[in-house]
Formats: sequence, C-alpha cells, structure tokens
Amino acid sequence: MIEGSFSDFHPLPTVKVFVEFKEAVVYSEFILDTGFSGDLKIDLQTAVELGIKELDMKYIYNANGQRVPVGFAYGFAELENKKKSVEIIVADGPHLLGISFLASFGYASFVDCKNWICRLEAAP
Repeated sequence: MIEGSFSDFHPLPTVKVFVEFKEAVVYSEFILDTGFSGDLKIDLQTAVELGIKELDMKYIYNANGQRVPVGFAYGFAELENKKKSVEIIVADGPHLLGISFLASFGYASFVDCKNWICRLEAAP
C-alpha cells in the first residue's frame, strides 16, 4: 500500500513516484487525476532533469474536450519495487498520474476528502 497526501497549496490528492528515463531518476509528487486517461504527465523542468530532449508527438483530448498536440517519451516508473514502462507526456502544469498508470500497476485508489488522506492499494 502506498500512502499519499493532499498537497499544501490545493486540496488535491498526491502520491510520490520514481520516474526513470535512461540513466536519470526523479522522485516526485503526482496528482491522482482520474480524469486523465494516460500514464504520467510531467512539466518541462522535470523533463530537462530526466534528460528528455526529443519528444514524439501525438494528440490527446484535454478536460474540456479540445484535441491538442502533446510531446511524449517512453520511460519507466517504480512503485513498491515494481517497475513498469510508462508513457510520459511533457506539458506545462502540475504532474499528473492517470487511470492507465493505475491499471498498468494494478492499483486501486482511495481518496478520503473528509480526512484529507489518499492511498493506492494493489487490486485483489
């Protein structure tokens, strides 16, 4: 089980994830975004820290239904000593962890807004 928290600046549930691209690794907080169907989204600064220089391009639909181009690369993520290949979208804004990521790792997410806690549990 992975214990998450709510961010200090906004009431958003977050969990920390190791992200790896080639030889570089970052350990960062990601917002649990059940409206995001992808794996991970990172900002430009984190992409630089990971050494992501060249991006493939594709289109995604954002929250308001608009089709927008985004850059992405393939890397790895690790939780509880489990490493998986993930698609990493690079775009402005906060780090996001999406539904595809949770499904790939086999986690269920629990968000308790009353008590300001969240967690990921391996699905049975």
